[in-house]
Amino acid sequence: MTAPVIAHRTVPRAAVRVIWALAAAEALIALVNLSPLIDRYAVGALFDVNRENTLVVWLASGLLLAIAAGACLAASVASGQPDRIGWLVVAAAFVALSADETASLHELAGEIGSRYLEVSWLPSLYLWVVVVAPFAAIGAVWMLFWLRRTLGRGTTPARLATLALCAWLLVPAFEALDPTLGGPRLLVVVEESLEAAGEVMMLAAIALHLAAQGFRVTVSAEPA
Repeated sequence: MTAPVIAHRTVPRAAVRVIWALAAAEALIALVNLSPLIDRYAVGALFDVNRENTLVVWLASGLLLAIAAGACLAASVASGQPDRIGWLVVAAAFVALSADETASLHELAGEIGSRYLEVSWLPSLYLWVVVVAPFAAIGAVWMLFWLRRTLGRGTTPARLATLALCAWLLVPAFEALDPTLGGPRLLVVVEESLEAAGEVMMLAAIALHLAAQGFRVTVSAEPA
């Protein structure tokens, strides 16, 4: 009896399409936030980048989890133990960032820090810029050098990862410029767009790295 034939179809282009679609969605969200549409209740409730628990927040959290998943896959195909550990550290960092996106853990850290530290020009809710940002910056610098070495200096994935981290490092500067986020809406949208652009670029960097390592997503079709 002949064994059934299983057809495999590699779909690397699908990941590229998804990343471009995410980039387009983030650009559209930024445009909506700069348009009069954002003043409509339903639109603001879903897409206002200056609110919590919106579709935008959950999209960002999902992107960060996707980056963490990609880092886990990269660990599974890494050539040596140090690289595997490094990728797992990256994955853990992005899982924490995903949780922070929905639970605002950095703001909680700022509130706790305000019990021991007082900054006259910064409201306690945004004291995380002083409390958390230095540690985040150290982690980001480590990740920058580690990813550039691991992804290969001068490669497209390394460049994308570098741009992503640089975009994220600019975010605390915007928070410091407008700690109450009550200034010009353009400033708020630019800050949130930097975060979103970083997420898309980091996801693209890891996807390209996985492709370079020979990792492929396959769809298997078994006969009924």
